[in-house]
Amino acid sequence: MLKLTRVVKSFGARRILDRLDLDVAAGESVALLGANGSGKTTALRCIVGLARPDGGRIEIGGVDALRDPIGARRRLSYLPQQSTLPPTLTVRETLAAVARLRGLAGAAVEHEIALCRLEALADRGVARLSGGERQRLAIAVAFLPAVDVYLLDEPSANLDPTAMEILFQRVARLKIEGRTLLFTTHVQSDVQQLATRVVFLHEGRIESSTAGSLDPRASAWMFERRLWDGHDENAYHGDRDDDRVLVDGGLRDAGAIARACAGRPRRVRTLPDVDFDRDRERADRPGARRHAVL
Repeated sequence: MLKLTRVVKSFGARRILDRLDLDVAAGESVALLGANGSGKTTALRCIVGLARPDGGRIEIGGVDALRDPIGARRRLSYLPQQSTLPPTLTVRETLAAVARLRGLAGAAVEHEIALCRLEALADRGVARLSGGERQRLAIAVAFLPAVDVYLLDEPSANLDPTAMEILFQRVARLKIEGRTLLFTTHVQSDVQQLATRVVFLHEGRIESSTAGSLDPRASAWMFERRLWDGHDENAYHGDRDDDRVLVDGGLRDAGAIARACAGRPRRVRTLPDVDFDRDRERADRPGARRHAVL
C-alpha cells in the first residue's frame, strides 16, 4: 500500500534520508522510531509531498507520488506535529471546510465530531481552544476522510488521558476497517496501543524492523537499546548488569520517555537477540538492581 524505494533527501551538505527502503502493507499500523534527527519527519513530509526527494521512488496504493502527486495525495491523510488551523472558524466550520475540499457530505462532519467527542466544542472558535483541544481537532481533521493511508507525526503530543483514549479508539477503528497507518512517536504507550510493527530509523536508513505486538518488557528494552548506545549513560539513569539492561515489568512513564528522547541522539548499533525470560529471572532474583523511573 505504501512503498519507499531508495529514497534520498539532503538539506545542504547533510543527508537526512540515505537510500531509505520501507514497505507498509495494507492494514498495517507501523511505528517509525528513531532518535532526533534520524529522518522520521522528513520521511513523512516526502511521502506527503511537502518535501521533494532528491532521488528514489514513493508509491501510495500503486500511484507514483512523484509523477502524480495529486493522485497520490487523494489516497492519504496527514497529521503533522504542529497543525495550523484557521483561528477565525469554529470547530464545526473547520471540519466542514475540510469536508468540502475532500468532497464529503455534511453528515461526515457530525459523525467525526461524535467519534472525537467534540460536541461541547463544536461551536467554539479555534482561537479559543487550548493546546490539547486543538490537537483533538487536528486528529479529527486527519481522520475525517476515508482514505487508504494515514500518516501521523507525533499524534499523542499535548493530549490529555481522555484525548489519548479517543486517539487509540479512532486508530483501532481504522485498523478494523483495514486502513494503513504510519506514525512517528517518542512515547512507548503509543507503540503498545497503536503499532502492529515497529521500524527503527537511524541516520536515514532502516536499522531494524520488529513484527507483532510487543509486551512491555520487550518494548522498554528496545526503546533503551535501539535509541541509545548501550555503553553510554542510558536515558533512564538506571543500572546495568553485565552490559544487559534489567527492566521492570510494566510500562515506563510516557513523560519520562518523551523527555529522554528529546535529548541528544545516541549512536545506534546492531543488536543481538535477547532472551527476555532469562532476563526476567535475573531481574526478579533477590538483590537484583533495577531501573530508576524519572
